[in-house]
Amino acid sequence: MFASKCMEKGIKLLRWQGETTMLRFMTSAASCRDSAKSQNQEFINISLIGKPGSGKGTYGQLLSKFLGCPLVIMGDVLRDHVVKGTEIGMKIAQCQREGKLANDELVVEALLKHLENTLSSPHKSKKSVVAPFGYILDGFPRTLQQAEYMFLDSTQWPKQFGITFAVNIDVPDEICIEKMLGRRKCKVCHESFNVADVNTPNGFVMPPKLPSPYPCQKCDMDQDWEIRIDDTKEIMIRRLTEYHDKSSPVANLFRDRDKLVTFTPFKGIADMPILQDLVIQRSSSNYNEESSKE
Repeated sequence: MFASKCMEKGIKLLRWQGETTMLRFMTSAASCRDSAKSQNQEFINISLIGKPGSGKGTYGQLLSKFLGCPLVIMGDVLRDHVVKGTEIGMKIAQCQREGKLANDELVVEALLKHLENTLSSPHKSKKSVVAPFGYILDGFPRTLQQAEYMFLDSTQWPKQFGITFAVNIDVPDEICIEKMLGRRKCKVCHESFNVADVNTPNGFVMPPKLPSPYPCQKCDMDQDWEIRIDDTKEIMIRRLTEYHDKSSPVANLFRDRDKLVTFTPFKGIADMPILQDLVIQRSSSNYNEESSKE
């Protein structure tokens, strides 16, 4: 119950502004972590779901920093296995050479091995895990079969790594396409920008992400800013179609199990405080439910 009260305190503190408020919240959450450990309670783990171009990666990074817990990006996990030449990595590399996607069983195996190596032993983690939050997962589950591994196969999926709830970053397809077409990467300073200026009649206002000061003093935007080779409208439409076919059912599965929080970023990252509040409130609710069962 102590951890639950700490979370309630954290929610109230979030309604204040400024760095002092953040420090107080993080201190309160850290106290929750110590209490949760002593009572053998589990951490809250979050999965991020979103279309290509929804900004899921950016929101994941900001939420990870806010909560003080690791962001686990599925694509990075697979690449890390390949680079390190693990047994799993060699299987993934073989799939790549054959032009195939890694099957669901291999993806699950790669993720669980990564979680066991990085989260089971806190001293190995580069980031501190602030309880009751364990980790944020980006890019998994992508298919119903992957989701069913978590929900139905308790023998394979350890309980401590289970997803407490998912956050769906809800952005219309046409805005995702516009944002993806606006992506730029500077080959001089290696910074990422976005030239898309979204302003729609239904309330989506997302200004461009540009260097400050603008124009950039270090590079020539016309010559040094590059567009990803796969950032074409045809490829984006294909990726969105694939998302609707394979990943939308995953969101529905979380919704059917009352494990889905929907966040619509009408103002882009300017709406980050809304996402923070949604996550804290839902986390507190889940933690209260678990505490009441003890």
